[in-house]
Amino acid sequence: MTLPVPLPPVTSVTRQLSRRSVFEALLHRSPISRADLAKVTGLSKQTMSEVIDAFGQQGLVRQVGRTSGNVGRTALLYELSPEGGHVLGIDLGARRLTVALADIAGRVLAETDEPTDNRGGAWALDQIARLSDRLTRDNHTHLSRIRSIVLATPGVVNPRSGAIEMSPNITGLGHLNVVALLGEKLGSPVVIENDINLALLGEIWHGCAQNVANVAFLALGSGVGLGLYANGQLVRGENGAAGEIAYLPLGGDPLQAESRLQGCLEYQVGATGVLRRYREAGGSEVDSVIQVFERAQVGDPIAAQVIGETARLTGLAAAAVIAMVDPQLIVLGGSVGARPDFADQVARLLLQLSPRQVEIRTSTLGRRAGVVGALSVALSRLHDAFFGVSELAASLPLPPPAHGSARQ
Repeated sequence: MTLPVPLPPVTSVTRQLSRRSVFEALLHRSPISRADLAKVTGLSKQTMSEVIDAFGQQGLVRQVGRTSGNVGRTALLYELSPEGGHVLGIDLGARRLTVALADIAGRVLAETDEPTDNRGGAWALDQIARLSDRLTRDNHTHLSRIRSIVLATPGVVNPRSGAIEMSPNITGLGHLNVVALLGEKLGSPVVIENDINLALLGEIWHGCAQNVANVAFLALGSGVGLGLYANGQLVRGENGAAGEIAYLPLGGDPLQAESRLQGCLEYQVGATGVLRRYREAGGSEVDSVIQVFERAQVGDPIAAQVIGETARLTGLAAAAVIAMVDPQLIVLGGSVGARPDFADQVARLLLQLSPRQVEIRTSTLGRRAGVVGALSVALSRLHDAFFGVSELAASLPLPPPAHGSARQ
């Protein structure tokens, strides 16, 4: 007589794994019936019903109709409820502040932006709190109901002081405990991440770098920065400063005062540097880098020379990145980098500079890349907080970009 194999004891880890697998199926396959959930997850119908009922009591799922077109009885369909949890993604740029609200399934419910307060420091933090509060109230929720908040900002957070350092384009952040102050203003802990890193993650989630495991995001606009994604992981470095490419000693004297403060490469190819070089070369008065590009397109030789030199220096920086990290793809972003005409110049130079050809793409998210990346990290943190299992190192995969964005 063969004795039955005893079932493993039902432990908290077992229950959590069951909940996690059901949540993941709802995240990626909604709307879906209980029977199909059981097939996808391999769980028994009884366990599935227990999980769905628990999710319903927690406000995590809702019914969205019944199956149709099949012979026999219809079945209820379920999806994650928008009320199951909200997240905020915030992008504090030198020129614009953007705030986006999304639900637990990754649906962007609302998004708004306005010019960044040019006084920086505490004024910028007050602006973040005001805009976040307005966005949540206008969408019938409250900051106290936000379960995860991520802020994208230039520079690097000092883990000891909470200040944001190496951010010359937004003044006053290096002398404040931004982490504590903003968490107090928003009523919830805030995770602060470098804006270029988040722009990279935005392109990986919703943009031009989906399903690519080795990507470099090179941003060129007000400043210059680099985000690195190697073997499916964001590269941060010892102090979180990996990718501070502005300090590469390219284009000028890296020991002069301006280069030491701003970074040698950024001093030359950042927006202020491009304008400075155009004026110094004898170009007429302009207000923006965009005007320099426009003049180059209509035959201004000085503008064309300045843009060409900017592309050359950017190409040198990109060649250094290729030599060091061997990416499959380089994404060019920022107000200058994402211009197709500029990207074409950089790509042509790289054919001469690099022994290995690497695909160059321009950002498809544009200035929204940072806030989309902030939402992706906020969602991952929320999902892990609800359904993370310490025995599993991997986070839940984010939902595909199936939903459009709302703007206000």
